[in-house]
Amino acid sequence: MNIIDTQLEKIDFSQPLSLKKIRNRSRINGKLISKKYMIRYLHESPNYRNVKPLEVGSHKHKLNVWAKV
Repeated sequence: MNIIDTQLEKIDFSQPLSLKKIRNRSRINGKLISKKYMIRYLHESPNYRNVKPLEVGSHKHKLNVWAKV
């Protein structure tokens, strides 16, 4: 998990990012990290939180947008 931590530290989380943008910006040797693995990692990590739809301004019920704590 050290590799993913270092890649996520390089990403600018000044505003909440979608899962798609996080995966595209955190490539390891030009390869994407699997979607299921990234979701599991973000849910288990105390450094990141899932953003509620009202914070982003959309009225969707499910949202894969993450912010750094």
